Amino acid sequence: MNPGFFKKRLSNLRRRSGTFSLVLVFALMPGVMVKAQVINLPVGIPVGTSGAGNARTDADNFFIRNNVGGMTEIPFRNQNGQPDLSANGQWRFNGSLQLSTFLTRRERFLPGPTQGITSETRFGPPLNPAVEFTYTRGDRKFAFGFGAYTIFGFQSKLKDQPALGPLATFFDTRVASNDFAVGVAMKLHPKLSVGGSFILGRGFVDLARPNPTLAQLGITLQDRLDVHKFGAPGISVGLLYRPSARLSFGINYKTKRNYNLKGGLQTFVLVPVPSGATQVVPLNTSVTLKLKPPAIAEGGFEIKATDKLRLFSDFRFYDYTATFQELVVRAEASGQALVTLKLDAFDVRSFRTGGLYALNPVTTLQFGWAYTSKGLPDAAFSPGTVNTGGFEFSGGVIRRIMGDRWLNIGVAAVLAQERKIGPPANTLFPGRYGGWGGMLGIGMRW
Repeated sequence: MNPGFFKKRLSNLRRRSGTFSLVLVFALMPGVMVKAQVINLPVGIPVGTSGAGNARTDADNFFIRNNVGGMTEIPFRNQNGQPDLSANGQWRFNGSLQLSTFLTRRERFLPGPTQGITSETRFGPPLNPAVEFTYTRGDRKFAFGFGAYTIFGFQSKLKDQPALGPLATFFDTRVASNDFAVGVAMKLHPKLSVGGSFILGRGFVDLARPNPTLAQLGITLQDRLDVHKFGAPGISVGLLYRPSARLSFGINYKTKRNYNLKGGLQTFVLVPVPSGATQVVPLNTSVTLKLKPPAIAEGGFEIKATDKLRLFSDFRFYDYTATFQELVVRAEASGQALVTLKLDAFDVRSFRTGGLYALNPVTTLQFGWAYTSKGLPDAAFSPGTVNTGGFEFSGGVIRRIMGDRWLNIGVAAVLAQERKIGPPANTLFPGRYGGWGGMLGIGMRW
């Protein structure tokens, strides 16, 4: 073998390494946008009310995540769980652990004997924690808190049936942004509170799948893209307005954030050798990927319909047109674009409604509903994630178990809208897509 020939060939392959993994990266990109789709992980914090909470002021809400301005209004409780009207400030802890699983159905549109074959995907991060500590001063003019949560988390595995032969695909994807936030709130007027929080996170993308080039030759070797980074600072600002004792309005805005993820792409390429044959050569390339969680604008209201019933509703807007029009995987050393994928993502809108009913002094019932619109055009759709838009239905119970310790159990069901994808917009992943899933949330508050 001529070493100079091989060195030159390998150098060319390194510059074009992203091309050999086009399908790999194509499968990845929609996955990073799962945050605001039908599979919105977490479905909602709190789970039992589908995450509606921008104007909520009860102690079971997550204020750092939803609307930091509402921290001045968190109700005080004594050690027996009863309302506390003292002038002393009060600490509060609220934590939740969420378990989720979803089933995606894809019926492929292919000619011949493969027509109608259905593939299924089970996905969802096994456990998602959310926790916050808050302190509200006795005169309610000032409050602060800090919390940790997953702003979005996605894990997907898909394996087509063997009957598809070389057309079978396999996806194994994990994408998330695990965030930490510190916030403060102030009461500017008896009816008006404002607040803000500073956010940092750890983002990562870990995707593995068989090499698409070698799979067509019957060779099964696995590619992997693994990038991660701490950072992506952002700001959340919120306002809570209470025109009366039974009505409140909340608005919140979270700024766009930017991860410069770094890591490696492990792949395999075919290299010609002087004998006329080809050789499979492993290729490890250091790469970067910009992941930009979008700006989010939220607004909502809460009505205390009766002394026992509270109803609330939110509208959320995700500015995907400003962050997910195209995504680029680059070689870290040179900055050269290996793959540029045009996504043309839609802005996503989500409507969420929930309620609480105090059954008795120690038990409160929860319920909720939500709708989220789709975020990807047909051309950027893949079976690595569900991006169809859909509905969520939730319910749960909050019960005092000892002193001022409360157990919160919520469940949510997700129903995807059916979506038909096909040529000419998308020739790689034609099919009819749908799915369903659920989430269980178990939390403690005191």
